[in-house]
Amino acid sequence: MTKKIGTIIHGALGDCYEQLWSIRELRKQRFDEKWIGFFAVKNRYDSMKHFELDMLDEVYLANEIRNIDIDSFYQFQINDNELRLLVIDPLPINIKQKFDFKRVNKPWHQLRKHDFIKSPSFLLLSESGKEYLPECMKYNEVSDELFKDKFTIGFLWRYRDNVGGAKSYFNRSKEWVLKTKNELFNRLIDDYGSHIIVAGMSKDKSKIVSLPDEIRQKAAFVEGEYRCKVAEDLLDIPAQRSTFLKGLGYAQEMEIMSKCDILLVMPSGFSEPLWMRYPKKTILVDPISLYSMKVLGNRMPLYQSKNREFILYNYFTSHTASNVIKFLKKQGLLK
Repeated sequence: MTKKIGTIIHGALGDCYEQLWSIRELRKQRFDEKWIGFFAVKNRYDSMKHFELDMLDEVYLANEIRNIDIDSFYQFQINDNELRLLVIDPLPINIKQKFDFKRVNKPWHQLRKHDFIKSPSFLLLSESGKEYLPECMKYNEVSDELFKDKFTIGFLWRYRDNVGGAKSYFNRSKEWVLKTKNELFNRLIDDYGSHIIVAGMSKDKSKIVSLPDEIRQKAAFVEGEYRCKVAEDLLDIPAQRSTFLKGLGYAQEMEIMSKCDILLVMPSGFSEPLWMRYPKKTILVDPISLYSMKVLGNRMPLYQSKNREFILYNYFTSHTASNVIKFLKKQGLLK
């Protein structure tokens, strides 16, 4: 009899992505089981439906757990406060007994087993994801011709200084990061004829609100996600040589960014999947110290963090315009 394994997909979109990717890897050795996924939050499910969910045999929202027969649960980040409070703790005792509360599973355990340099890996777009992509590109004012005709550089902005309520005095100020990135991208525009595509900046709620409801639904637009993940900050670069994505679809804007010739990313649940897909052209900039310690302490391979050259660049080099350009040249990404 086939064993039925339940798993609750939860957290931010990046957490959901890495959990789903990890389940796909796990099932390469556990192919004789049936895996049933329960999304903790509906809007996360709506967003992740734009990826192929073929690693799961059945998919439901978490409020269906009581109605589905499960033999045992394989749960990521089982001690997550929100997961416990909203989903697990209210369950009847006979269902909670199917969870292993002593085992802390993390997507990192699967990530560090995989050689992304030799074998890049990512989740494919589903049919609905592919269907919405042209519309997302249209509303973001980008086209396939842009990537064919221009040398494109993607930039993911995700500035975090106060994480978990603990301010780190080793982090660069937002003003310093903006100043150095302004210099960097203006030099890349002037010296290399680049077109810069930026995600995570230029928040404009009025433009989002004015979009047709159909587009908002297709984008699985989440007000809270937009408010928290997209910043009002702007780069001071020529408008005709830059495009600021509008936050209209996690899967689709990741697809748009992946088309760029180079990706310069601040760490987030958006940039990590980009690196998993294109590790050789995805370069880290300005990580906060807490993130650096997490990556190194957990032996995560992200951003080539098992490579001495990348460790020195990623975590011990000041990411000024000159230093970043020098590193890009050394990696063969700039001539």
